[in-house]
Amino acid sequence: MTSAYPLPIASPEEHLGRALRAGSAEERLEHARAGLAAPPDELAADTELLLLRQAYLAHVALHQLGMAVATAEAMAALGPFRDVAHHDRARALAALGRHAEAIAAQRLAARNAPPNRRSFQLWSLATALQFAGDVDGALAAIRKGLRYAQRDRPLLEAQSAYIRLEAGRPVRKLAAIRETLAGAACGQGIGQFVLGMIAFHTDDREGALMHLRAFLARNADIDEPKRLTLREELRRARVAVERLRD
Repeated sequence: MTSAYPLPIASPEEHLGRALRAGSAEERLEHARAGLAAPPDELAADTELLLLRQAYLAHVALHQLGMAVATAEAMAALGPFRDVAHHDRARALAALGRHAEAIAAQRLAARNAPPNRRSFQLWSLATALQFAGDVDGALAAIRKGLRYAQRDRPLLEAQSAYIRLEAGRPVRKLAAIRETLAGAACGQGIGQFVLGMIAFHTDDREGALMHLRAFLARNADIDEPKRLTLREELRRARVAVERLRD
């Protein structure tokens, strides 16, 4: 979208600041593009990366998912935070229904992640594989993620239990897994979804409704990028709650 008025001359850093403070996705995209249009000798690599991320977020908010994919590819090509760029690309590809490509992008995210983000990226890969029906692939990704997991270990262990339960496989020490996640910081947010789905698959109606309703309430008014990230979890939570109401 082209502005009706020309943007004031500003440095890439100034455009980045204005993109961060923008009141709309359109304004954010305008300033991101203006900053990226600066001559190469005026555009520092870290500023370019941050401007591309602002453009990505704007494209997602505007439902321009093809452009979001292309922008994430440009972010990955720069080098720093390559795992984040591939994860962003995976989210946009999944929203476009290009699931095989999304999983391939998430594999790259896991492969390029530093140790402190590797468990998250492998957990994200496991989730994508689970939703695609690849149970063994999902469990393998979780096992790899647990090698790096620290504070998020309870979430990965519970995700493994959820994957197994959904596939009709046995789970050892399930009560302890649920209790540990419920008492951990990662038991909030997405942890509520995992706890709710474990309860759903073990016929714990009260527990399922409590956790899934908390998850849905927490995410009732989220922005588009986060909604994109949680689209399948939100759908599954709503379906489970509807079934439990019957």
